[in-house]
Amino acid sequence: MANKLIEQFVITFDGQDDYIDFGRKDVSGALSHDSKTFTVSGWINPHELSSNATTYGTRNVFFSRSSDRYSDNFEFGINEIGNLDIYIDEKIIKYVKTLGNRDLVINQWNFFAIIFNQGELTVYINQNEYLEFYRGTSLNKATSPITLGATLHNNVYFKGQLAHVSVWNCACDQEKIGMLRSGNITGNEEGLVAYWKLDEGGGKTVKNLVGNSYQGNLQGNPNWELTQIPFIGETLDASEQKTGNIASSNADISDTTATVFAQTSDDSNQQEDQNLQIQAKVNEQNQDNIQKPAKSKYKILAIDGGGIRGIIPAMLLAEIEKRTQKPIYSLFDVIAGTSSGGILALGLTKPKSRLLDNSSHAEYTAEDLVCLFVEHGVEIFYDPFFERLLKPIEDVLFQPKYISTSKEDILTQYFGNSLLENNLKEVFVTTYDIEQRIPIFLTNKLEKQQIQSKRFRNLCAGFSLIDAALATSATPTYFPPHRIATTHNNNGFYTLVDGGVFANNPAQLAISEAQLSSQQQGNGILNPEDILLVSLGTGSLTKVYPYDEVKNWGLLQWSRPLLSMMLDGGNEVVAGELERLFAANKQKVKKSYYRFQPLLNAELEEIDNTTLKNTRYLQTISKQIIANYSQTIDNLCHLLLE
Repeated sequence: MANKLIEQFVITFDGQDDYIDFGRKDVSGALSHDSKTFTVSGWINPHELSSNATTYGTRNVFFSRSSDRYSDNFEFGINEIGNLDIYIDEKIIKYVKTLGNRDLVINQWNFFAIIFNQGELTVYINQNEYLEFYRGTSLNKATSPITLGATLHNNVYFKGQLAHVSVWNCACDQEKIGMLRSGNITGNEEGLVAYWKLDEGGGKTVKNLVGNSYQGNLQGNPNWELTQIPFIGETLDASEQKTGNIASSNADISDTTATVFAQTSDDSNQQEDQNLQIQAKVNEQNQDNIQKPAKSKYKILAIDGGGIRGIIPAMLLAEIEKRTQKPIYSLFDVIAGTSSGGILALGLTKPKSRLLDNSSHAEYTAEDLVCLFVEHGVEIFYDPFFERLLKPIEDVLFQPKYISTSKEDILTQYFGNSLLENNLKEVFVTTYDIEQRIPIFLTNKLEKQQIQSKRFRNLCAGFSLIDAALATSATPTYFPPHRIATTHNNNGFYTLVDGGVFANNPAQLAISEAQLSSQQQGNGILNPEDILLVSLGTGSLTKVYPYDEVKNWGLLQWSRPLLSMMLDGGNEVVAGELERLFAANKQKVKKSYYRFQPLLNAELEEIDNTTLKNTRYLQTISKQIIANYSQTIDNLCHLLLE
């Protein structure tokens, strides 16, 4: 809806010693000990953003209850690039969460709302919405003064203007958020405990329009200036809220690699560059090549492994199907995957059985495969806890975490007895034979079958989708290896584990397979300018392992972290090499490499965390990617339809 400019006096803080002191009393319990729910909202116009931070990591603090002398429980600030720094002491872990997509623009009025609801954090910045979680569900005790314009903890000040700051003892819903953004607040709303309009224009105090309590005393010498605030109508258009500032975010992309940010990390030492970073690598072609005849690109889809985090690429693919109105298999020439990515690749190319005609249709949409992870993840990662209690401790420590029976039952429901060679589009998934010590690629291309090499094998004829799915997802320490009977080997079996042990990001392998297919089809060698590569990650990991903590670790402590580091490190090596490959050809290449990879905090790293809270959060992250970067996805869909 259209902005309505309202002229009023506002307070201006100089960033040196100006602030408002509301005293040490609680604001009707909303910001006090054991408070489980509160909302803070307002309008903010930052004039300058510095790197100065409190010991919690909060920068440019504009609202807080913290000091060097007394106990603290929250600090709200802005980092140097325009994202919200939010410190909340919820009794368990003290750290800053940074949310946003550079939304808070210097010398411009910005709306914000911060909602804490029993550990769930929802943040609105202008037209965008962000979600995070805390382990604790209520505020810790604090006796520090409540201040606007600064924190008395390390004396970190805010330089800029504030207006219409409100505090609620409830979680404001969409209707109330719309009301706050429109400026239609009177002071007698249910749940409202403080409303500082900050329009006095002079004097040494600011009024609370809810009542006579919680008046603020000005410290330093803040100025009053007449300005216009661009309030927006109460009803926020749904499409506006989803897409945010996408057009402006992507308008300046030219011949360089663009990195698109979204928030997932909670590590205070890595906030600035970890704001839900989704790397959409877009390489633009030099304008001199526009006159050359257009050549259809060879389209490659590569999907990383990541267990339950496969929800992320599955939801992105579902959105692509929705926008193109095409099944995924029809948009790409080759689809590669590892582990959960391999399951997606197999499912997206599985033909529908029992068709009355000879037409080709996929059995599953990407949305169907989202349901596989969301609805059946807890069965795939089934932990027979009570059975383990009856086992000797050495069996618990030295056996796979999960049995394969439940996973096999679920995957059999999806894949049945279908043979790999019948899949609709070229597909290959990665596995590793632990007895022959060679990579094994399972593909539907009979002409690529290779069963003699001592360095690798390409398997196709007679192999089933269920075998391929079980093999590519047999992650060491989580599941036992998967055995497939064969006449190829003297021992009569392939003994296979997750291909993530050597290629968790199969994008580079996918390029090699595409180049081989192109040559076999008589189309010559594929160069980077001939390729459109879409690489979907399941999240880059950010958990830190401090030296003092790990220096005395042994085999038992290192087992899981080592696997995690190996998989994540492999992902980033491949992504980095492909960046270099396409960047070196940027004079020739136009929009050839899209890499989507969010950063995940420590709580989201586990590949087997199938709790309802975790799967919902993974879905939320995926929705944020889609909403915040709608234009990028639109551009990609346009290329896929060419």
